[in-house]
Amino acid sequence: MSQMKLDRRALLRGTATAALAVPLSGLYSRQAMAQGRMEPIPSPYGPVQPVADRTTGLYLLQLPEGFTYQSFGWSGDLMIDGNPTPMEHDGMAVVRSRLVNGEPEITLIRNHESKVLPEVGLIQAPATYDTADVTDDDVTGPLSGGTTKIVYRSGAWAEAEPTLGGTIDNCAGGPTMWNTWLTCEEDLADFTSEGGRKHGYVFEVSDQRGETTGNPIVAMGRMDHEAVALDPRTGAVFLTEDDRNQAGLYKFEPNDTSRRLGALEQGGTL
Repeated sequence: MSQMKLDRRALLRGTATAALAVPLSGLYSRQAMAQGRMEPIPSPYGPVQPVADRTTGLYLLQLPEGFTYQSFGWSGDLMIDGNPTPMEHDGMAVVRSRLVNGEPEITLIRNHESKVLPEVGLIQAPATYDTADVTDDDVTGPLSGGTTKIVYRSGAWAEAEPTLGGTIDNCAGGPTMWNTWLTCEEDLADFTSEGGRKHGYVFEVSDQRGETTGNPIVAMGRMDHEAVALDPRTGAVFLTEDDRNQAGLYKFEPNDTSRRLGALEQGGTL
């Protein structure tokens, strides 16, 4: 067993049997909500119990009998480019599912909701937006948000690699119909006075190397972005905002409706 896995055991030993995820039986019925009661509905899969992670042996989740799981891509794990996996995993989605040489392959793109983490540094991705060292809350360093992708192949986690760097607070987002991920910055920071750039944008990320530009989709607005969802019929993009009591719901109608990588960067009406 690697030293990192031993470190994980030491880190999580005290909470290994705790419920660290919402069990399936924790879903609430609308009727109970309407009556002011928060009662779990019975799970069709039976009661949940602590289950060991197939990767580390740690009891991280509670699942029904017969269910298994395996963790992958812990912060600090080396990716295929030799750099460590960034911290603060957040919103993610499967962007591609296909057969490769007759074997199933699933590709997922994942956000990292970081801002300035000198100990982590800039995500060394093929596409970067802002490479400046800036100061935030008396901490100076490179911007540490962005995205990575992970690949599940033939029944096992196969690889991970960076896809976008130089962004901040990549919170949520959403997948497109053409197998890309829209990652959203939930931060309006402006670092132009420090040689950096303005933030608060949406970026399109491809799972294919060399295709992500790192260019913000400016026409989608500069705000505390949260999630996006695409209308498969019209191609319109709906966006949510996380700005406490003054958040809005937005609709973006793209000029380019070809539904391909880069089309949304061609502008539109918000």
